[in-house]
Amino acid sequence: MAGPSRYAQMYAPLRVPNYRMFIAGQSISTIGTLVQMTAQSWVVFELTHSSAALGWVGLIGSLPMIVLGPFAGALADRVNRRLLLIGTQATLAVLAAVFAVLVQTGSLVVEHVYVLAFASGIVVALDLPALQAFAADLAGPSLIRQAVTLNAMAFQMARMIGPSVAGLAIGSYGNATAFWMNAMSFVAVILAIWRIRFTEGAVQAGLRDARATTDGTPARARFGGPLEAVRHVFDHPPMLDLYLFSMLFTFLVFSTLTVYPAFVADTLHGDATMLGFLMGASGAGSLTCTLLFLPILHSVRRTGLLIAGALGWFGVMLVTMTVAAPPLAAFVVGWGIPVDVADALPVVVACFGFLQGMAGPVVMTTSMGLLQQMAPPAMRARLIGLVTSISFGMQPFAGLLVGYAGELLGAGIALRINGILLMISAGAMVAFRASVRAPSPVPATVPSGPRAAVSTTPGPASTGGVGRDVRTVPSATA
Repeated sequence: MAGPSRYAQMYAPLRVPNYRMFIAGQSISTIGTLVQMTAQSWVVFELTHSSAALGWVGLIGSLPMIVLGPFAGALADRVNRRLLLIGTQATLAVLAAVFAVLVQTGSLVVEHVYVLAFASGIVVALDLPALQAFAADLAGPSLIRQAVTLNAMAFQMARMIGPSVAGLAIGSYGNATAFWMNAMSFVAVILAIWRIRFTEGAVQAGLRDARATTDGTPARARFGGPLEAVRHVFDHPPMLDLYLFSMLFTFLVFSTLTVYPAFVADTLHGDATMLGFLMGASGAGSLTCTLLFLPILHSVRRTGLLIAGALGWFGVMLVTMTVAAPPLAAFVVGWGIPVDVADALPVVVACFGFLQGMAGPVVMTTSMGLLQQMAPPAMRARLIGLVTSISFGMQPFAGLLVGYAGELLGAGIALRINGILLMISAGAMVAFRASVRAPSPVPATVPSGPRAAVSTTPGPASTGGVGRDVRTVPSATA
């Protein structure tokens, strides 16, 4: 009975009407975003026939996240998150529509893409901390990790659906269609956010939590800037561990995506089909882990060891793939299967991709869930903003470093170095940080009672007063 109850608990946030409505709208919007990302890469390559241009678009779009991420979190901790999100989502819809018009009229040049990527990066930097903290507000403090898991599941599903929809739309109706689809997808999440209503009981509970402190400091003093959040992280070793794990994942796992095409083409002598097998299997591994294993892993107390183990697992699989994929393909052929090594290799590579992909949700979803669970209510968005800067903002720079390593040493060796560094780093975290080996801290207070009460009748909520919106005082995540 323990197993089924854990799986049922994972979907518990869906019993909250506000959260259920929000994640439905957000899932549609995420699919639209991935449709545009796929179409944007295709359009940029059509314009430039340059891989470097694709890298520059990613870098330019990520720069605002590095600079603005922590400040955006501070903003989301101070203002009405609901109205902020409606504004950012509407702005992103307008930018997608501008992109669609430029493509449809044949006026688009690569400089337009750079400008739109930078503008979108600014809006996304403002949007992400507020979006994730708002999801936490809706699900409730006791369901933070479950809400994080559901958000990860929705993203993995969108990652599988979005690119496929983009390919069909572009092939059937032209490039501009994908951008129009993304612009329209924002309507779903804007309507969902607008229709959310909090009950008076939830508002009063939020006010009490916002005023409560553990050190006697007035509530308004707790709404500081990003430096306060940084100090808080360094004062709490278990929280610092989560940021270090996120940084390792960004620099040594995310960055591998940059050289996978070169690894497939130059080292394995494969084609786009093999690359597609590798990337698709990686996504399938992430989704499988999210659906089947994360609900069970929620009960693990020593999550530092769990996350370190997942990073080490990815490193082992990466090194093994770069060394053993061709010999394993030859071994498979030796079983008497009527194929040659070239035919078996994509399947072997896909198996490694699947096994690697299982590490991602364990590291990032677990880290985000624990981070938001441990975060003081008045500081949640700022702490998320720091993660945004690390995970999303630094990713292109990490990819650039690994890309240059691939050019100098070869893609296979660059990936192998990443894998070895992952194993060493994960081992060092376990060996030298006692907080990684210790049981995860339980939040000092877990609000309950009226806070969990939400209206079952959606409808526009009042905009509240100036400053922090009491309807978005702590409760759960993204």
